[in-house]
Amino acid sequence: MWGEIAYQLYGQEGYDYLKEYDEKRNPPGGGKLKGLFELGDGPALILLDEIAAYLKAASAEVVGDTSLSELTLTFVLSLLETASELDNVTVVYSIADTAFEDQAEAVRDRVDELNQIGRRKHKTVTPTSETEVGQVLQHRLFEEIDREQAKGVAEAYFQLYADRERQFPQEATDASFVDRLEREYPFHPTIINTLTEKIDTIPKFQRTRGALKLLARAVYYLWNHQPAHYNRHWVRIYDLTPADNAPDGSIDSTLRETLFEFVDLSAAVSADIYSEDDTAHAQLEDRKWTEKGIPPLASHLTTTVLWHSLAYGEQATGLTRAEMNAALGHPNVKFDNYDSALEALAGGDMNVACYYLYDEERVRFKSDPNLIRIIDQRVDNTPDAQARNRFESRLEHSEIGTGGFKTVVFPESPADLPDKVSKPQLALMHMDTAPVSDGGSEVPEKIQTLYQKSASKHGGETQSRVYKNYVLFLAPDKERIQSAIDEARQLEAIEALLDDSQQTADLSNEQIEELRERRDKTHGLLGELVRGVYRHLYYVDRDGLTHLTINATEANGGTTLVNAVEETLEDRLIRADAGPKGVAFFKQKLWQQTQDSMTTEQLVTQFAKKPGLPYLLNTKPLRKTVAKMVDDAGYTYWDSTAGEQGLAYWDGDEDDRPENWRKANPLSDSPDVRTSIRDSDVRVGDEYVVYTDINALLDVHHDPIRPPETDEILCAKDGCDVEVDQEGDFCSEHEPDIEHECANCGKTVASQAELNPRGLCDECAQPNDWERSTSLMAASRAFNEVRTHALGKAASGGDPGIDRVTIEIGGEDQLSKGSFIAQRQAFKDRAENVSVRMRYETESAGGATYQAQFTGGIDEFSRVTNQPDPFGGASRVELKFRVDMDEPEPITDAEDDVLAELQDELGSTNIDVKVQGRGPVEVPAEVQQ
Repeated sequence: MWGEIAYQLYGQEGYDYLKEYDEKRNPPGGGKLKGLFELGDGPALILLDEIAAYLKAASAEVVGDTSLSELTLTFVLSLLETASELDNVTVVYSIADTAFEDQAEAVRDRVDELNQIGRRKHKTVTPTSETEVGQVLQHRLFEEIDREQAKGVAEAYFQLYADRERQFPQEATDASFVDRLEREYPFHPTIINTLTEKIDTIPKFQRTRGALKLLARAVYYLWNHQPAHYNRHWVRIYDLTPADNAPDGSIDSTLRETLFEFVDLSAAVSADIYSEDDTAHAQLEDRKWTEKGIPPLASHLTTTVLWHSLAYGEQATGLTRAEMNAALGHPNVKFDNYDSALEALAGGDMNVACYYLYDEERVRFKSDPNLIRIIDQRVDNTPDAQARNRFESRLEHSEIGTGGFKTVVFPESPADLPDKVSKPQLALMHMDTAPVSDGGSEVPEKIQTLYQKSASKHGGETQSRVYKNYVLFLAPDKERIQSAIDEARQLEAIEALLDDSQQTADLSNEQIEELRERRDKTHGLLGELVRGVYRHLYYVDRDGLTHLTINATEANGGTTLVNAVEETLEDRLIRADAGPKGVAFFKQKLWQQTQDSMTTEQLVTQFAKKPGLPYLLNTKPLRKTVAKMVDDAGYTYWDSTAGEQGLAYWDGDEDDRPENWRKANPLSDSPDVRTSIRDSDVRVGDEYVVYTDINALLDVHHDPIRPPETDEILCAKDGCDVEVDQEGDFCSEHEPDIEHECANCGKTVASQAELNPRGLCDECAQPNDWERSTSLMAASRAFNEVRTHALGKAASGGDPGIDRVTIEIGGEDQLSKGSFIAQRQAFKDRAENVSVRMRYETESAGGATYQAQFTGGIDEFSRVTNQPDPFGGASRVELKFRVDMDEPEPITDAEDDVLAELQDELGSTNIDVKVQGRGPVEVPAEVQQ
């Protein structure tokens, strides 16, 4: 460098002066340099342009144990030092900071050293001012500018900005702006501003030189790709297009090799602005406009936003709508078209939505893709069938749930919904089959068909459904279906995106985590929406199908559809822990009034057949009810699978003698009879039968029931093993030759066998006794039934009598009812002949028990307290009154017998009783007197 400077200043003489220093690459010191400048007669001006560039090249030259670059720095330092001491020598140097950053910093450090020692300070000169950049660019790139053309275009555009149809930056509407438009023509001021104010913030960008290089390429590319459909008035920022992608020196290479080192938007360019296969989103949007003869608005927009997005600093990057209007505005292109293009690119049209474009307060590109945009595009490309399948899958596998109802998903024909008893069936209707749009007031036709008809197989003959009470229907709300399907589509899109390794490679770790959070949130919301769709419940009531709206939209899967239906119908459900049903329910709801017996299987079937009955989710409460009916209501139960030939359960004792029990000893003593029953004794099936009373049971099962076992009584003759009826009797062979007299008339008979057990002859034994028992029924009916039976058995011309009557209290609050009955005059008049037997039992769920019993006369019974409260479980009360007459009371038209009086006193009450009475079919005349 020093040899060249000496030669240019003073020719061969000057070079020869420093020849030895030049050849040996030894930088001359200050004294040698002063001698050099003394060779000239006038002032010397030394211009060192781009010292850093020279130093970069010289750094590769090794000189001894140093480099030519270091030697040059030493020379420059000596040169500057010498120049500061001489009045006739000036050194002007330039440093390209952004091109050779390291070398430039080294030079500035040396210059700073000179300044610090207090010698002549250097002066920094900026060769081009802010207002001169455009003119420099004009001068370097164009030989001639048509000033008249420039003036006309400037005035036209200023008028466009001044009309204020759109918002523009304040500068564009100031009167002085027309001068700038004219001065910088054909470069639009916005391109100059972008390069000098925004791109210049990038450390490696050289302001004027960089702008010159870029605009040269823009002019070159624009000249070779002139638009055919409209006039261009300016070189704009969007002319710096990445479509100029030649291998070397192109706009694209400058972006990727230099500018993107600071803000990497290479992915944004490829995906959203330009790709060689014309599939970038802006290129796809351009087709909508170019086909109509309109410029490629999307490429204009995205390229403009790209350059504004390269600025350093959050407040500088991107551009406002006003700045965008100024950068794009053209008198022959509608701003509304640009608005439409931007809306589509920003997500309005998922086919062209940009991945990296953010339409916020400032429109800009970012190096991280716009996650919302990517998801939305995936959503838009997810087929409707895929979303519907996801909806249906979520419904079937997660949201229906389990419980007391058997679920049937999407039945279409009667054969899909079996007509059976086993369990109530909840049918979930398909969204296309039975959508509800009127709030549920109209039952969908498909539901009506399934409710009315059944079929054993598909395509088979249909018949009327028998078990209508056991079908329920859950139908979707038409207005809510689409929202749930849209959410299903959203979830499908997010999951597909997470599974796409190629696309997730462009996402940051934070975005991937956000994507996972969105997936989890959408997954939960989908369940809530699916459950919210199925809100119309149709169930069977007495008048047919009834509509209710259910609520199953608790968040996080807290409630399934089956749960929601059960909560809605809780009052109609009979669960395993329910208590027994009451007597009235059993008689009026379950029992077939024309039948004397029903199997327990038939009782279960009643729940499925009779509209409006509760849903029997477990048979245990029904078994409890059957046991209660045997205990409290006079019903009996036959188990044909127990014992040798079956077991009868009957609430009776040795004093109770059923009318059609034809064996000598009490029925209650039979080994095939149980006089108490538990719900565990009751089973469900056709082998287990409930009867209205003991007589109905005996009509069917009398013979299999074995008589009570008794001790064998043998003939009184020693050694005879013939069985006789009573102790001391003889068999017919050994009957002693004695006279046997009738205990009544004294008539002698030949054999004891000719007398009845009461010692009466056949004549005196007439008339026979009558006996009648009722089931639990209204008191008026019960007393009338026994009395009518007695009158029907009367001998011709005689009056029957009654010598014993037993009254058992049924229903609820037996003790209160018993206290009332005990005060009746019929009992008071016969108090000495009335006995009372009471037994009370109750048990809590925890196993605690309480028992009480009473046996005694009616006067003592009047002091017994009312029935105590049960522990929470069922209680059992047995209360019987028995009247034993010393002599039979005649039953006559005078109606002064005990049966008539009790019928009269209790007939108007709601007390249910079982009544058993007996007496002679004819009262002897002497008794009536």
